[in-house]
Amino acid sequence: MEMNKIIRNEIYKFFKSRKNILIIILFFAYLLGINYYNSKQYDIYMRDTAKFYEGKYKRAGSILASNQLMLEKFEDLSLQKREELEREIKFYSGERLKLILISSVYEEDNPKTYERIVSTQNSRYRDIIKNIEENNIKEEFLNENNFTMDDLHKGIYINQYILDNEIQPIINPYTMTGANSLVRFLDGNNLIIIMIIIALLSMDIYLSEVEEGSYKLSYTQPYKRNQIFFGKVVSIIIISTILVVVGAIFNFAMVSIIHGVGNMNYPFVTTEAINKLAFNNQGQYMILSLVNYVIRGFILLFPILLFTIVLTLGISIITDSSGKTLGFSTMIIGLAFILKNFVSRHSIINLIYPYSYLYIKDVIEVNNNSNYLLGIMLNSIMAIVLFVISYKKFIHKDFLGSRE
Repeated sequence: MEMNKIIRNEIYKFFKSRKNILIIILFFAYLLGINYYNSKQYDIYMRDTAKFYEGKYKRAGSILASNQLMLEKFEDLSLQKREELEREIKFYSGERLKLILISSVYEEDNPKTYERIVSTQNSRYRDIIKNIEENNIKEEFLNENNFTMDDLHKGIYINQYILDNEIQPIINPYTMTGANSLVRFLDGNNLIIIMIIIALLSMDIYLSEVEEGSYKLSYTQPYKRNQIFFGKVVSIIIISTILVVVGAIFNFAMVSIIHGVGNMNYPFVTTEAINKLAFNNQGQYMILSLVNYVIRGFILLFPILLFTIVLTLGISIITDSSGKTLGFSTMIIGLAFILKNFVSRHSIINLIYPYSYLYIKDVIEVNNNSNYLLGIMLNSIMAIVLFVISYKKFIHKDFLGSRE
């Protein structure tokens, strides 16, 4: 009964704070802004992707012309070298045709022709695999195109599923539908911003009383310190969870009203490793529907949310400073962005750094060295450990030493 009173009181104080209300308003304003950004990025992505494949087409043409010139100019080439050049010429001749076709579909941006991209990509991937296995092209080709053999096999698997089931392909990650807005909501960069917002709200649940000097009054109430601590943690978990869920629903409803719901069963490819606690992500490919993908994404997000709350609360209890708490929390969360962009996706860091799991798409689709169940377990364990540490610090803290 007392715990319920404490939780209600903490929630009341939270929403009484103008700063918290402003942060919540900014959160929803951010969602509006990110949707506007995505709508603009759609056209930019189509245009840039068309240019990207056109550039690949020109490069393939240069290699083709160079090989043909070598055959014509150097008559003393060995038979082995001539056969090698002829195989490369054959490969790059086919590669050029596929690349320019893909480029033209992106440039045209006609949904009726999207299927041509999927079928052409499948043909291209199969051709690359075949020529690498036959040593007609070198494996450096994969590095130049930022491919791995697993990427190619997964691409073929998902593309063939789309073709076999006559599904309208999504060739642009910024496609504006309600269904895709849920996928975009779970985008790693977006979640980094959301976790920083959660950190802002979490630190206020403790520091607001310290900064206002009202903590002396609060802690003379007829409640034990452990009850006060649990009440603060539970209340911010409730608030943060509701905020994220409502934000996702708001985002989905807004985009659906304007652009339509889209295909809630659109396929995503993963491996059987997603259902196993393993350090090796190898396994047979399997298809997840968009609904399944989103559910799994939010299940993974929840322990990361808990970890963020107790991490921020712990830092705030130790430092008694909004500036230090926000600085440390932002640095720890933001490190995920740096690791994503500057560390190899095969690095073990992706497996052991809690916030690497914010890049939910990479985790679920097994695009990096991470594991879905390990991510849930890792963030849950870290949250529990930090909870215990924060609890002990709070219970034994001398509040007379607290400062603004």
